[in-house]
Amino acid sequence: MYNKYLILTLSLFCLIIILPFIGIFSKLNFDFYSLLVFINNTYILKIIYFTFYQAFFSAVLSCLIAIPFALALNRHKNLKIIRYLVSICGFSFVIPSILIVYAVIKLFGINGFYNNYFNFYELFGINSIYGLKAILIAHILLNAPFATRLFFQNLDNIPNKYYEISSSLNLTFFGNIIKLEIPIIKQNLFSVFSIIFSLCFLSFAIVMVLGGSPLNSTIEVAIYQFALFELNFNKAIFLSFIQIFICLIFIFIGFNKMKGSKYFEINNTIYTHPYKNYKFIKLIDYILISILSLFLFSPIVFIILNFFYNGFIENILFTSEFFNALFNSLVISIITGLIVSILGLLITILLIENYKNIIIQQSLFLLTSSILVISPVIFSLGYFIILGEYRYNNFFNFFVIILINSVFLIPFSILILFNNLKNIYLTYEDFQKTFRIKSSDYYLIIFSLIKNNLLYVFAFSSVITFGDFTIISFFKNQNFETLPSLLYKLISAYRFNEASFVAGFILVLSLIIYFFIDNIVYKLKPAKII
Repeated sequence: MYNKYLILTLSLFCLIIILPFIGIFSKLNFDFYSLLVFINNTYILKIIYFTFYQAFFSAVLSCLIAIPFALALNRHKNLKIIRYLVSICGFSFVIPSILIVYAVIKLFGINGFYNNYFNFYELFGINSIYGLKAILIAHILLNAPFATRLFFQNLDNIPNKYYEISSSLNLTFFGNIIKLEIPIIKQNLFSVFSIIFSLCFLSFAIVMVLGGSPLNSTIEVAIYQFALFELNFNKAIFLSFIQIFICLIFIFIGFNKMKGSKYFEINNTIYTHPYKNYKFIKLIDYILISILSLFLFSPIVFIILNFFYNGFIENILFTSEFFNALFNSLVISIITGLIVSILGLLITILLIENYKNIIIQQSLFLLTSSILVISPVIFSLGYFIILGEYRYNNFFNFFVIILINSVFLIPFSILILFNNLKNIYLTYEDFQKTFRIKSSDYYLIIFSLIKNNLLYVFAFSSVITFGDFTIISFFKNQNFETLPSLLYKLISAYRFNEASFVAGFILVLSLIIYFFIDNIVYKLKPAKII
């Protein structure tokens, strides 16, 4: 039964991925000599090196920060405040990148909050925040909280009896971490690293604004410049292939580690961590959680405070332009969230059903995640060309924007759902075989154990779509705007007070949607016991 769905899934993804390249290649004039000259260009080589360099260190630093943060949160997860911190960790990742750029400048710039109060520019001999420093800070602010959420989610599945065994063996604090907690983090460490690397490798708004000079450009920025400003599709496509090749290697390495395992069984009891009440450890944990929370969540706090400080601006709030943009944003984000949640679950089930067939499983992993290695600029440009005159029809704009957003977000839904559903499936697999339960009925039975994760996927994908600008930038027109495109138009027209209001409105509404959904369904234990 699952084979026909597998073939249908593979065919659908292949079609969606191939279509934009058909549009792009229709504009391509291949010249082998020009390709050689292009590849040997010193500037292009510098761009490739800088892209790899900043993406690699952004991913490394994000994971290094996330691991101790997740471990500290897990030790005190029975506290109510930890529940909200974990929820905000998920939200930090979905903040529109243009808002992160704004926050980095206002917080870490020469006239920013930290320099005004701590004077660290003079202390460390810094002349400007722009360049690699700002890019790394922005990428860490976006990605470290997301990695923390995923690592915490894995740690949350450790059964109480494993901690009881570690206590009976008198494992030390560090022995407990090395023997018990690090193995569960390693289940998706490489996949998380690969996803973050690819996101930073494909970073656009952050690098374009905070790079500071052409020397700090990435491949994504160069693709945008070649495609939209110079209309040189040859160079844009050549760079895209280089970008795809490098990201594909990291995606394959990361998802190759996500194989089914019975390392941990599913347990539904809340427990007290054996080292939670040690005074010195508790003090260190509280200090670590406080410092990292202040740093990683500072953009959210700053933008919200700035929004309420400036107050409501009536000449933008009560206009048809604003309400139309708000309506379009809500429709696109909600429909995208539903599609990503449903398709992400179905594809995850297909992956788990094929856990014994590693070749098929990894092929499906690679295909569904391959979209992450394609430049969103190139992908949107391809559909922009294919639509032709239909791009002025709002129905087709809605359809294509939802399609592109859904395809780009499905790999994240798989990343969030796969490990938990895999462990649950394998834990109770013997019961399924003993009582000869059909696969469809079996998934209905265990659905209650992963519904919280599924609702988190909906909140995550809805909010990240709500704040997207890259894709909408190709399809917006006078009669079709979303809030991010409206924000961009206000900034371009130097209407900064109104732009500040729209930016704050996007963040506050996104925070309400995400935080409401995530905290109603988020528990410190699975929803039900089988």
